[in-house]
Amino acid sequence: MRHLRTLVAVAEHGSLVRAAKALSISQPAVTKTLAELEDIAGHRLFERTPKGVTLTAAGQILVKHTGSGLRAIQDGLSSLSTEEEGEAPALVIGALPNVGATVLAPALVRFAASVPRARVTVRTGSNAQLIAALKQGVLDMVVGRLAEPSDMQGLSFEHLYSEPLLLVVRPGHELSLLPQIDPARLNGYRLVLPDAGTRAREAADRFFMAVGSGLPLRVIETIDLSFGRSYVLHSDAVWFVPLGAIENDLQQASLVRLHIDTSATEGPVGLTLRVDHPPSESMQRVSDEIRRSASERFGVLSKPLNAPN
Repeated sequence: MRHLRTLVAVAEHGSLVRAAKALSISQPAVTKTLAELEDIAGHRLFERTPKGVTLTAAGQILVKHTGSGLRAIQDGLSSLSTEEEGEAPALVIGALPNVGATVLAPALVRFAASVPRARVTVRTGSNAQLIAALKQGVLDMVVGRLAEPSDMQGLSFEHLYSEPLLLVVRPGHELSLLPQIDPARLNGYRLVLPDAGTRAREAADRFFMAVGSGLPLRVIETIDLSFGRSYVLHSDAVWFVPLGAIENDLQQASLVRLHIDTSATEGPVGLTLRVDHPPSESMQRVSDEIRRSASERFGVLSKPLNAPN
């Protein structure tokens, strides 16, 4: 179990350092455990790269079976400790931070009311991280943006709605007072953007290239919504962020949307599942609640995207 948990952690995080942190052990311990597992398996499971570690073909095969196997074992052990008769359903859901706040949270409130004994774990991260974890069997489903076609092998995607990125600032910011803004003016400010390599960041980069301002030079990258919000509120920075992440802030006027049309950044958001993993009854019920949340939220998204709040 120790070897297999380490295998899944390293595959999920793509780094020995991050895997060690997630497992609360030292990096040398992770390295030693992987070496032992490769001896047991009789195959090389990882290749070191300048950016971290990647799975070999043998590693991919083992991880594919290990993730779902560990989940089944953990669920079985948990059910033994349940005093009530019957098995309490357990779900592990991956969600982008902005989707988790606006769609998943109300869905899980309703699900918990109807299935009070259910055990639900929510993991956030970049879309690529969540899709990788779903393929490894660590997650039951992902609520996020549509992945690259090359990453969708063995997966299915159900479109729920489309969501744009918005440019927002703190109240009182000089740009917030302008009725119309030339995107080129953004070059005079530090920009808070999604992490490089994420689908949201790709949409942001396409926007800057399309408006002719070029890629911004003064940038802070983060998908941490708490940090992004705090940084913008304490500075003159401009935040390029998915609507769902700051929807409540806009309604409460704690952030202000700039008068710049960003409808070109709109991207599909939905449910991603493994095609070889038939959904359980609990998964179906959660999926129904997520669809309901998305449907209720559509009224917010149906307003003209070039009409700032």
